[in-house]
Amino acid sequence: MSEASAEGRHVVVVGGGLAGLAAGFAHAQRGARVSVLEAAARVGGRAAPDASGVDPIAARVSTADRALFGLVRAAGLGGALLPIRPVRSARAEAGRVVPLAPGADPRTIARLPGVSLLQALRVLRLPRLMARYAPHLDAAAPERAAPLDYRSLADFATLYFGRGIATGWIEPWLAERAPQDEREASRASFLLRWSSERDAVEGSFAAPVARLLDALAARLAVRTSAPVESVEPDARDGFRVRLANETIAADAVVLAVPAPAALRIAEPVLVAAERTILAGVRYDAAITWTTTARTDATARVRIAPRGTSPLASIAIEAGTLTAIARDPWAAAHLEVAGDALVKEIAMAVERVLPGAAAPGGSLHRFPLAWPRFDVGAYRAIARMRAVEADRVRAGRALHFAGDWLAAPTLEGAAVSAMRLP
Repeated sequence: MSEASAEGRHVVVVGGGLAGLAAGFAHAQRGARVSVLEAAARVGGRAAPDASGVDPIAARVSTADRALFGLVRAAGLGGALLPIRPVRSARAEAGRVVPLAPGADPRTIARLPGVSLLQALRVLRLPRLMARYAPHLDAAAPERAAPLDYRSLADFATLYFGRGIATGWIEPWLAERAPQDEREASRASFLLRWSSERDAVEGSFAAPVARLLDALAARLAVRTSAPVESVEPDARDGFRVRLANETIAADAVVLAVPAPAALRIAEPVLVAAERTILAGVRYDAAITWTTTARTDATARVRIAPRGTSPLASIAIEAGTLTAIARDPWAAAHLEVAGDALVKEIAMAVERVLPGAAAPGGSLHRFPLAWPRFDVGAYRAIARMRAVEADRVRAGRALHFAGDWLAAPTLEGAAVSAMRLP
């Protein structure tokens, strides 16, 4: 949508997470009248803070997050959220907690558990591989990685570097932003991130991410506790957005919700290819526990994915400890009583970091926590973008935004929103 065509149009954004708020903000800057409809009681999606203001997923950002940082500055929060606070990353396995190796220095990588010196030396191949793949690697247009999306991360890493590199270095580094399984994850997910973040600093915002969410929402007409039942076509080439007790007319609609919700809500206006792609998007569940930290450390500890622990990671910063339970354990325990979950997660934290967590805290359940970027995901994104562009050329003003179209991070949500026509 050009700036001229956007002016005066009514754009309804379904979903008040970061992607929806960023999309609404972008359309409002072009002169559109924007309405954001959020089903939950407050905006933010999985990053929505609880009553204490704590980020329930301990969201990680990096100095390579160009779209996200641009959004922060456009919202007038550059001085409040930036520069980011660096966070030390570590890995826990077999009772040991060891730092993750930054960069690609073979001497540092060789000290990681399960990695031999010979395997570490093979990492010297990585720059040559990156030069070969460079034409397909653009974090702002992840669909360009589709030609690389035919091999798993485990197969790729084992072929070029050895099995120990896959499990000892690449998978833990990639999973620092969101849980990954290198046996199923596309190699494109690692290549895309490494191409943009290999020299970046990982960390967290200098203030809670809720500051950004609230600043964006304050600039828009946002309705919470307003679940959308369906999006339907109307006779004037626009849309009828149906809620429980009313219908809202829209010139354009942005679906900034997880893929299953987008499929359900927009089924009347989707073409067959879009239905197939949306139905194929996979998610990991997560359960997180936040409590007071009994340590002054600032770190994120990644838990070995094939051990007995239910945890994916433990984050400690600003006096708060956040433990994130991984799928499939989380998926199997979404309906378990909260007291029992807190007890089991707290015991798992104690085994990794004895004495680090205070009792109490709050629990958060996410049936659709992070989209998976398994082999084939980037080819699906490329097809989705092509179909969406074709439908826009045909006059349908329906767009999609969300981290499932880019990366399972705040940056991924921002990238998807900033690309709206």
